[in-house]
Amino acid sequence: MHKIKRKKFSIKKTLKLIIPLLIIIVLFLSRHYLITMYQSKITGYEYKTIEVFNELDIYKDIKKETYSKTLEKIISTEYYNPKYLDAYLKTDYHETDTFYNDINTLLSLGYTSNEINNIYKNLLPDSINLLVNNDCLNDINNILSLNYFHEENLERYLKYNKEKELSFEDLITYVNIGLDKAYYTNVIDIDNPDDTSVIVNKYHKLANNYVPSDLEAINKKYNRGNNNLMRHEARIHFEEMCEDALKDDITIYSGSAYRSYSYQLNLYNRYVNQDGKARADTYSARAGYSEHQTGLATDVMNKKLGYISASDEEYTWLVDNSYKYGFLLRYPKGKENITGYMYEEWHFRYVGTDIAKEIYEQNITYDEYIARAKEK
Repeated sequence: MHKIKRKKFSIKKTLKLIIPLLIIIVLFLSRHYLITMYQSKITGYEYKTIEVFNELDIYKDIKKETYSKTLEKIISTEYYNPKYLDAYLKTDYHETDTFYNDINTLLSLGYTSNEINNIYKNLLPDSINLLVNNDCLNDINNILSLNYFHEENLERYLKYNKEKELSFEDLITYVNIGLDKAYYTNVIDIDNPDDTSVIVNKYHKLANNYVPSDLEAINKKYNRGNNNLMRHEARIHFEEMCEDALKDDITIYSGSAYRSYSYQLNLYNRYVNQDGKARADTYSARAGYSEHQTGLATDVMNKKLGYISASDEEYTWLVDNSYKYGFLLRYPKGKENITGYMYEEWHFRYVGTDIAKEIYEQNITYDEYIARAKEK
């Protein structure tokens, strides 16, 4: 019986087979490591991030772009969305708990990476959260650049944006005025009643007991009304305006200037009894909301002693010249939705020559001017 001859195990032979294989494996791994390290060095991304890029076959796109910490951070998370790759590359990173989710949401709403960068640069976390949870606010970059954008009004801007189709300037302006709220709501008590630039409208109320301390009677030559008092500065400029108008053969008078709170209350109530509250509110101010109480406004009469109308030469002269004396047509035609009052050709308000000139040149209402003049 023949014995089976077993081959003798040879370590040398085994090593000869294994070592080349190991060398190949080491060389392959070394090459992969060296390539990845090289890719990491030239792009600025970490080694493990480069591996992800290669796995996703996006390295060729990434290497062309500047390093993005946002992409570095989000690429290995559940929040990474390949369709936003280009946006991640251009979005600045911010260390917040909800950053990944928030930028994805903002991108899905239609904001660009540039807009998102501006949002994070200019707004507080609570405001960013408002944007995340609302429809896209168009022209956000332009809105944030406005010196009269008020972050505390952001929620109101967003809500009004859903209700109205407005330019970004008008959107911010109208909310600043208060037009997103019903008239005589969200009222602000005026704390600077003696300021000649004070704004008095359906959202800004004078104290019931406010009486200007420098009221003076208008020269009889230039007034024909019972309410013939104006504040000193306004009176001086009104009389000067009347005098210069005469040089152009234009005769104007003050027909109704200062009115006390009680006077306006009785007048308004009379109009309500006559025409009803809704109608009266279109042409008469409620007590405390009347510019006449400031002593800076007057209803102007023509030479026939009637309140001027758009067809009068006196009206034309005033529209063209009153700003030179610090006065403005307070409730112009076509602006009823802004001022809250019907067109009043006769109602002129003193604000000072500088402001009056700006309003004349910009062709806006005083409400718009004040809403846009307030800086951040």
